[in-house]
Amino acid sequence: MALTVCQTNVVTVQDLLADIPERLPAELFQNLLVSSQLRVERIVSRGHQTPKGEWYDQDENEWVLVIQGQAELVFDDSQPPVRLKAGQSIFLPAHCRHRVSWTPEGEHTIWLAIFFPAENEV
Repeated sequence: MALTVCQTNVVTVQDLLADIPERLPAELFQNLLVSSQLRVERIVSRGHQTPKGEWYDQDENEWVLVIQGQAELVFDDSQPPVRLKAGQSIFLPAHCRHRVSWTPEGEHTIWLAIFFPAENEV
């Protein structure tokens, strides 16, 4: 008996480290996968930070992994800043007000962000 994989779906290979512009006047946000219950996004930063006084305050949960580079997040509730390096992740529950306070200017920071509904919104 032959094993058949992905009979009806198209298999897509994506390289998270490819197709990154050398010059980034603004952070690059790219949806990689979107469904009704899930969104996967690649974010590329190079010395970018969230503008002072602005906060991310999302209706959905976010799990984010730094694939390459480094970043620092600060929170609006007096928690200490969190510095992330390649291979580290953080879970940000819905409405956890946060901002990116630092990414290094001399290198790309590549994030993989997964967004999904908060428990009470499923």
